[in-house]
Amino acid sequence: MAVTIESVCPDNGKCSVQLIKNKSVDIKMDGLGSTYYQLADDSSKSVVIYEYNRDVPEGLQDGQHKEEIIFEIDNKASEIAFSDGDLSNVKMLFGRHCFCRGQAGYFRVNKGNLKLTQKDNVVSFNLNFKVTEVPQLFTEVKAVVK
Repeated sequence: MAVTIESVCPDNGKCSVQLIKNKSVDIKMDGLGSTYYQLADDSSKSVVIYEYNRDVPEGLQDGQHKEEIIFEIDNKASEIAFSDGDLSNVKMLFGRHCFCRGQAGYFRVNKGNLKLTQKDNVVSFNLNFKVTEVPQLFTEVKAVVK
């Protein structure tokens, strides 16, 4: 799978994109009211995961910081264009994982714009988004997955 990330990756880290075929996003709530997800087998869907992982100096405790955006797409859709509340149609989640008490976890994304095209096993997307619950290091993702 060849990936081209056209958006800027935050400093001091690495960015990656995965396209996981024949899976869907199953959003769940734990006993404490926190959101999480699991991938489920679904031959009609695929899942896109964009991750930023901050470089951590060796020996530094609790220095890790990862942010990710997760959403699912219909395998038969040639074009998708969603804004704001319509992003729930792709079950979009923003994940922030760090040693930052009260400011980590998964959050539903309902502010932003997603434009995606899919043709001949090439998925190209441009996403601008904002979550209000926690700070985020990136607000735009533009990538092509072949």
